[in-house]
Amino acid sequence: MSGFSVMSKEPSIIWAADRLINKRIDSNYYHIKYIEYLDTIVNCGLDCKPFEDICKRMNSGPFGSALLASAYVEKGVPFIRPLNCKNFIVEDNELVFISNEDSIRLKSSRFNSGALIITKIGNGIGDVAIIPRKNDKCNISGNLMGVEIKNSYDNYFVLSFLKSKYGQNQIWQGMMNSAKPKIDMDTIRSIQIPIPSAEIQKYIGDKVRRAEELREEAKRLKEEAELVLKEQLLLDKTESLYNNNAGNPSLEFNKYPIKIFVNPSDITTRLDAKSYHPEFYETLNYLQNNNFRTKVLKDMLEDYGTGISSPRYADSGTKILMTKNLKNDTIDLDCKRVDAKIDPKMRVNVEDVLVTTYGGPSIGKVDIFTSNEECVFDYTILKMRFTKDYNPYFMTLLLRSKLIQNQMRNLIKGTTGITFIIPTEILDIQIPIIEKSIQDEIGMLYQHSLKCIEIGKQLIQQAKQDVEDLIEGKFDMSKLNNDSSTESRC
Repeated sequence: MSGFSVMSKEPSIIWAADRLINKRIDSNYYHIKYIEYLDTIVNCGLDCKPFEDICKRMNSGPFGSALLASAYVEKGVPFIRPLNCKNFIVEDNELVFISNEDSIRLKSSRFNSGALIITKIGNGIGDVAIIPRKNDKCNISGNLMGVEIKNSYDNYFVLSFLKSKYGQNQIWQGMMNSAKPKIDMDTIRSIQIPIPSAEIQKYIGDKVRRAEELREEAKRLKEEAELVLKEQLLLDKTESLYNNNAGNPSLEFNKYPIKIFVNPSDITTRLDAKSYHPEFYETLNYLQNNNFRTKVLKDMLEDYGTGISSPRYADSGTKILMTKNLKNDTIDLDCKRVDAKIDPKMRVNVEDVLVTTYGGPSIGKVDIFTSNEECVFDYTILKMRFTKDYNPYFMTLLLRSKLIQNQMRNLIKGTTGITFIIPTEILDIQIPIIEKSIQDEIGMLYQHSLKCIEIGKQLIQQAKQDVEDLIEGKFDMSKLNNDSSTESRC
């Protein structure tokens, strides 16, 4: 490539030869960070091809009235939206479905397993995911681009490249700012893809394939744990263990308008209707009528507390967990940081259980901390350490269950804009006590599930790093024969 000279990095000023100037004339397109990344790719010593040359099909999803949200059905063909494309492999969370008739009618947006899905409109631009091998057919929304890769190229390798900094910067370079940020078809078609040998493509792609397998294994283990927990809570196998975290409306309760007579003895200092929701009383009655032995949460804890109330963020320092970092099943460690002397009480330790207490729909999320990375937490999170009589992995699943979330929902205070739970009130929630050996059985299954997720994430990061090392001339060819990471077991 070349044909440019850097005049200044801050602010970005370059001199560019005429041949580098195309139909785009906005300064962002020629920002030095994009030009340098692209120059590195073109001069990396590998054969580079435009994305369209390695694809056999590219299509967007339907726009506007072609498919309305009212067309979603309970069961049918998966309909992929941008929120399903955040983490390398299309996710089942919040997946919706359309009828087979609509799927056929919208055949240009229909893709099979192995296709790559790229977010091209909105704040998620640059998110790329692959349709997992278990899905035989899907349709995609209008904010997405579906791409089928030619059989002579490894689609999992191409995915790893597009998620690397070299792929992402080419996508962001082509972004056009408008009411909604977007990238056009020409930008996607022209992305430069370096093509290594088939052996290297497979080596890198196999890491993501293994991550996909581990994700499915994690789901299986978690479902097994949840099934045992359902039995212990006397729930039918077909009945849901969950009904949304407390900050969201219950998925089960549909008895509206709400009509309930409250005994005078049950009236507290609160007068709002939410605090006397029938679902709350039904939950307490269920625990009582089924003769569950219960304890208040506080009596099960060795330690508890809330975090830093007014954190001062810094470019470096200790990571700080906030409500947005808790995802229910995983903790996102891509955190803000604080650079200050930290009270040891504010540190998060392995097997601490964290509950979100602030932030509308986020209230009631529960995760267990399994990383050895040093982290603190902020005031929106309640940190708990259970005594040795209670398995923390088991307790994480139990606290997510509807028997606990229904009680937590009753504690939410505030207006529509700012809602919260007073952390100390959570400590008075009634918890059903399950035999320790059963706790450990459920906890072990869930712990293994989380381990699979963690190993899968590591493999994906390795795949991205391998791509970047390959482009930068740092890739160690001996790894092709010696590496055993794709055999990782959880």
